[in-house]
Amino acid sequence: MARFVWSIDPLAVTRLGQEPRDAPFTPGELARIGIPARKIPRVQAELARLAADGQLDRRALLALAPEIARQLL
Repeated sequence: MARFVWSIDPLAVTRLGQEPRDAPFTPGELARIGIPARKIPRVQAELARLAADGQLDRRALLALAPEIARQLL
């Protein structure tokens, strides 16, 4: 049982039942700043999660996008 509990992503569990948010940038905008096409959906999902708080403005999110893409495999 403990193995099962430790294998659950806590961030994913906290988002259960919430409405998915719209991504703040289109795939075209992300491609223009150099995000590879295969990483765009995951970068959009992460940016949408960050934008939901309302603490980061659009410029800050755009600056974070390449860093998020760099962290993805």
